[in-house]
Amino acid sequence: MKLLLIALLLVSPLSIADVFTGEKIFSHQGLQRTYWLHVPADLEPDAPLMVVIHGYTSAAKYIMDYSKMNDIADREGFVVVYPQGTLDLGGNTFFNVGYDFHIDSSVDDLAFIRELVIDVRDRYESNPSKIFATGMSNGGDMSYMLACTSTDIFKAFAPVAGVLMKETRDSCNLDAPIPLFEIHGTADDISLYEGDMDNSDGYGAYLDLPSSTQFFVEANGLNKKTAIKIEDKDPNDGSSVIFERYYADHKNQQVWFYIIDGGGHHWPGAQVPWWKYPMDWVRAQSGNRDINASEEVWSFFSEYL
Repeated sequence: MKLLLIALLLVSPLSIADVFTGEKIFSHQGLQRTYWLHVPADLEPDAPLMVVIHGYTSAAKYIMDYSKMNDIADREGFVVVYPQGTLDLGGNTFFNVGYDFHIDSSVDDLAFIRELVIDVRDRYESNPSKIFATGMSNGGDMSYMLACTSTDIFKAFAPVAGVLMKETRDSCNLDAPIPLFEIHGTADDISLYEGDMDNSDGYGAYLDLPSSTQFFVEANGLNKKTAIKIEDKDPNDGSSVIFERYYADHKNQQVWFYIIDGGGHHWPGAQVPWWKYPMDWVRAQSGNRDINASEEVWSFFSEYL
């Protein structure tokens, strides 16, 4: 029986070592960067790949835990990469999207994420036309930056509680379609729904969310819109969801906008035990419970498989 088991393992196209969840090291521009990787069992050839980017002061392991994107990856059969940011001068983890207080940083997170995703894509033979990017807060801002620079690698983008920095907008490359899905609360007290073009908070100028959405609507040449209110499954969560969908006949790309009316700075549907991340529990645990952001993000990306 033991010999038979060994023989089966040898001829199996996917070994136990290929099924993986854990932290890895990636050397980039003289830095030892890290990332978390999840590879589901029974991964098919040409599977999709998703990069999920954490927020300011957060961590790759944390967004992996609260998004539960690994569970969706197991069900749907795709690889997930969670890049880890570096520490700024204040000792906080971040991705360099051009905040004013990171003006002296030389960390090139755009190149890091691009090269990391290419490395993982090639290693696991992911389909080059099925690569997607999402992220929370600072990770959402990074998703916007990728949308404006990296359509050669990524197919679609889904920032959650992210903002479009003015500098990113002004230099955005619009030569290719940019399908985009934003989820954002109107009462977000960090990534302000109304924007901050005067740079009152010191991050740098960024657009209000309706203007950000409209920028990509126009960039994609979309001339039709529907708006519906999603079922308010939990009247006690203090918020409700309006779904704006922008599209055009004979075009594949779309722009989706989930407006969380009354929602704060959250990843909707996140559920994290308080003892795991006591400092961030309130933001991870509370928020809108009518939707599950991770499921909605995958639903959007599924439009481009």
